[in-house]
Parts: sequence; structure tokens; C-alpha cells
Amino acid sequence: MSDKGYQGSPPPARGADRHVPSILKDYRNTAVILALGLVILTLLACLPYAPQGPFDARDYTRVAGIRLEQHPWEALIEPLAAPFLILAGAPDFSIAGFSVLIWVLLGAAAWGMFAEYRAQRKKKPFAIALKGIRMALVASSSLILIILLFVVARIPAWRLVVDDPNLLVADLHSHTTKSHDGLVSTLTNLEWHASCGYNVVALTDHDELFAHELKVKADSPLERLQGFISGVEVHTGQRVMALGICDCKAPPFQLKMGMTDSPDLTAGFCKKIHEGCGGAVIVVTLKRLTTDDIDLLADDGVDGFEIVNSGHPDLPPYLRQKVLDTCRSRGLVLAASTDWHGWTGMARTWTVMKAPGALALPPSQRASLAVRKLREHDTDIIPVVAGYIGEPSPVRAIFSPIAESIRYAMELSTARVISWWIWVWAVFVLWAFLHRIGPRPGSILFASLVGATGLSLIFAALSLIRQGTESVTSFPLRIGLISVAIGAAAVGFSTFHGVTYLMRARRKGRTEQRGGSLYQP
Repeated sequence: MSDKGYQGSPPPARGADRHVPSILKDYRNTAVILALGLVILTLLACLPYAPQGPFDARDYTRVAGIRLEQHPWEALIEPLAAPFLILAGAPDFSIAGFSVLIWVLLGAAAWGMFAEYRAQRKKKPFAIALKGIRMALVASSSLILIILLFVVARIPAWRLVVDDPNLLVADLHSHTTKSHDGLVSTLTNLEWHASCGYNVVALTDHDELFAHELKVKADSPLERLQGFISGVEVHTGQRVMALGICDCKAPPFQLKMGMTDSPDLTAGFCKKIHEGCGGAVIVVTLKRLTTDDIDLLADDGVDGFEIVNSGHPDLPPYLRQKVLDTCRSRGLVLAASTDWHGWTGMARTWTVMKAPGALALPPSQRASLAVRKLREHDTDIIPVVAGYIGEPSPVRAIFSPIAESIRYAMELSTARVISWWIWVWAVFVLWAFLHRIGPRPGSILFASLVGATGLSLIFAALSLIRQGTESVTSFPLRIGLISVAIGAAAVGFSTFHGVTYLMRARRKGRTEQRGGSLYQP
């Protein structure tokens, strides 16, 4: 643009044969597609059915007196959180994640190959295939990066809100850095549980019964809201894992158990917990158990079973039914537990107890009341879940990207729908502006997203590193360092992409100046 005498209209956007009318037509077509998508999203959100519940995990009926809320500030980043929430709310996140990844790989590869085919005058099969592979790798890597951010950052999602003051909300299975695979300290564990609506938490670290200590100020919200219980998760047989939940913060005895080849230590473990600390024993219901194991464990004196475990959602239907039948016939407790180790901020399971006046009790008395109800096999204990957790149907598993996206849209609140509308149109305006001034908008926006996500991942990982320096194991430190490396690679990619683009644009501008060209050739 060095010609001082030029007084005409600004040069057209990128592309030799692109004129203003055609560009505006592109804008209009894109705007119509985006508007249609947002309208569909809004209509799904307005449907009267709420797939998140909350439900009674025994028969998936709605539970009165409680409701689910999304943390208000989470709506600020709703579109970015969507890929994680779509997977985290699926019946089995591992199956849904695998299915979505396959769809993304195939869809991105097909799109890249089609775009390259249209762009080439002389069709070169190798170049077309290479573009498809590149697009597949970029799309899948971006998806994994975003999901990893929400896994490490522990951004809270669902919170259980209790409208009935006579309901006590407990999590009977969680971990701290005292476990070999725990990521969070006792304080962080309790803070997260408080944010998700729990007011009693069992700290059940692996293999050893610890006396958890927590120093808080007298006016701390944790001191007012939460009671916590010292517990343990141990192997009591070749296929059996059980939770020992004690009626005290400081157990009066030491207990340490590791992996065992013994056919069954459950009866002895139950006696130790029952008599030693007035506690209760809950079986971690894993798919490796058999139906015969369920009867034997009930005979050994366990107090109940987990009917839902967020960390192990793959409970086969026949085993689930056996647990339901056994607990119903023998009067045992059914629990819904998080098995939270510090991964993600998503809570989908709560054990709700009917306990008049419990919320007015001090935290320690509230915790003791929860254990006593477990030990007495109280019939007013309800395992509560957000959405369906379990083995999905083959059709739902194969078409997870579609099924879970529809489910996610139906869960959206008004604030989250508004967030979608604001973000989509803000990005569209920015895209149109970049398109008009010359840069490739899709490439610029993608690089910016990758860089911002990588930087956020680094900041989230620093918390893990800090936890690791205070931990008895190096697990949080290792995970934190790996996350920092991945985040740094994402930032490096974004920076490299931006620098190379600016260099190409600068060289292109110099070439145009030397050629006396006013427009992009």
C-alpha cells in the first residue's frame, strides 16, 4: 500500500478471485449456520426433561428435596468446557472418550482430505492423504489438550443443593496424597467436597488407616460445614476391595494391609473395624467380582456395597442386580461414592441420609451420626447420582458424540445457554474482522486457543507440583511436571505458529511492494 495516490476502496480479503459481495455472502451463510446451531441448542435446553436428575441410583427415580446446580462462574467458559462435560456426563466416560476420539479422527481426516482435494488442480493422492492425517492429528490433539486441562484444573461442575434441612450428604470414598495415587491434600480434598455439596467426607486412603489431622481457624467455612472421617481402602481378598469407615478422626489402633493372595480376609477386617472403632465396612463393587462373591461378602458381615462408583462406572448389569437383590433381602446399605483421587472437578455421586437436625450439629458429631447410620443399616440412606452411570447400550456407545452432545444440551441452564450465544457471536465477529484484514482467521483463532489452553494447563499443574512437594509420594509431582511439559509444548506450538505466520505475511508484503501490487495476487 505504498502508492500515495491510491484513493480507492480497501483491497479485498484473502484470495485472488474473492470480491466483497462473495465474502459478505460467506459471512451470511456462516451466520445462518451458527444461528441454526444455537437455536437447536436452546430448544434442547428448554425441553422439560432433565437428564442429570438427580436420581436414586437404585431405580433411577427422581429424588425429592434435592436438586443439581452448576457453579455460576463455570458458565463464563461454557463453550471451552463443553468437550469435557460431554464426556464426563456419559454413562461410562472411558467408552465415550474412545468413541468420540475415533469420530474426531475420522471426521477431521475426511474434512482435511476433502478440502485438499478441492484446492488442488492436479489431484495428488499422497498430498491429499497427508492433509487428512495432519488434520486428524491436530483435531485429536486439541481435544485431548482441552480435556486434560479440565482434568488437572479440577474446575467444579455439578453441586448438589439440599432443600430439605433434614438431609445429610456424604461421600464415603475419597483419597488424599497419603494414597500412592492421590493428587490432593486433606485440605484440598475437603474444599472440593464442600464446593460440590457434601457435608460429611470419608478419607479412605489405600492400605493404611491414617489419623487425618486438619488445622483450621475457628471461623473457617470448613469448620462450620464439614465433618470428615478417617477410613481405609484395603484388599481383603483376591477380587475384593473394602472400605473401613471409622467413627473417629483418630483411630485407636494401627491398621496396615496391602495386596493379598489370601482367599478372604473380609470377616476379620469387618470385626476389626466394627469392634475397634465402631465403624462400618462398605464393599467397593468392582466388575471383577462374581455373584457368588456378593453372597459371601454379606455372610462375612459387611455393612453395605457401592452401587455406583464414579471412578469405576463399568459395573455389569447382572452384578448390579445381584447387589441390589442382596442388599434388599439382607437389609444392607447401598452407597454412591466418588472414589475421588483429585482428578477433575466433576461430582456425580452422593450418599444422602435422612437425619433430622443433622445440619445443626457440629462437624464431628455429624460425621459420627453418618457412621452410626451405616453401622445400623439405616433404611433412610439413598445413593444419588447425576445422570445414568453404568454400562451404555451398544448404540449409545457407538454414537457417543451425538448422544452425549444431545444429553449435554438438555442439561444446560439459562446462564449456560446465554454464554454459548455470547461466545459464538463474539468469535464470529472476530473471525469476520480477521478475514477482512487479511489473515487466515481459522488458523489464528486455533493457535490462540491452543496457546491459552496450554498456558492455563501450566498454571493448573503448578498446584499439583505444590501438592507434590508436601506429599509422602511423588505421584502429584510427576503428574504436575508432565502437565507442565504438555502445556509448554502447546504454548510453544502456538508461538511458533504465530511467528511463522507473521514472517510469511511480512515477506509477502515486501514482494507485493517490489512488484508494485496493491492487491493480494
